[in-house]
Amino acid sequence: MTRFKKVLLLITFLQVTLIFNPFSALAYNTYHVALLPLANTANCQDKEIVELLQSKVTNKFKFPFYEIIPAESAAAIQQDALKPLKDKAAMKKLAKDLSADIVIGVELVHAQSTTVTPPFWGPYSDDDDTYLDTRVLIKCYAYSAKDDTYLALKSSNSGLEPMRVDTNLYNSVEKAMDELIGKLPYKRVPDDALIQRVN
Repeated sequence: MTRFKKVLLLITFLQVTLIFNPFSALAYNTYHVALLPLANTANCQDKEIVELLQSKVTNKFKFPFYEIIPAESAAAIQQDALKPLKDKAAMKKLAKDLSADIVIGVELVHAQSTTVTPPFWGPYSDDDDTYLDTRVLIKCYAYSAKDDTYLALKSSNSGLEPMRVDTNLYNSVEKAMDELIGKLPYKRVPDDALIQRVN
């Protein structure tokens, strides 16, 4: 069963329950998620790319099954922007200090693009197309307090692409980020999301 169908079935169940028993309320398991400030080791100055990374990971965790801990709280406790991400013990401590069930940190390692013009290929080449040479590497570090698991994931998108309307660094970063988000094991609707019905 696809993720979309699962979500649709859950919504249908909630609607039917409220219709036939409007005085009941449903109890959920809500996971508290701490999204740490982006570790921009690539020193990317493109604000749109930075905002893209932050929004992609935020959209992974939807209410009511997940609740995002305010960014100010996470930033205040996380003194170092990168060091805790690569250490399970430090991530575990962050989870405890923030009262978080899940701690997520994203590191933008590389985000570069260079336009390659025909002269690059040499005088004997018949290729007169212009290409974009991109180098993108994103890493994600995640800790789950529920089962004390720590994950270090990465995704890249590098290579030459012919210049078209949609050929740019932003789209290359988006593709890599979508792949990375897909690797995270947290479901949009967790298996234990609905725990009971309270009358």
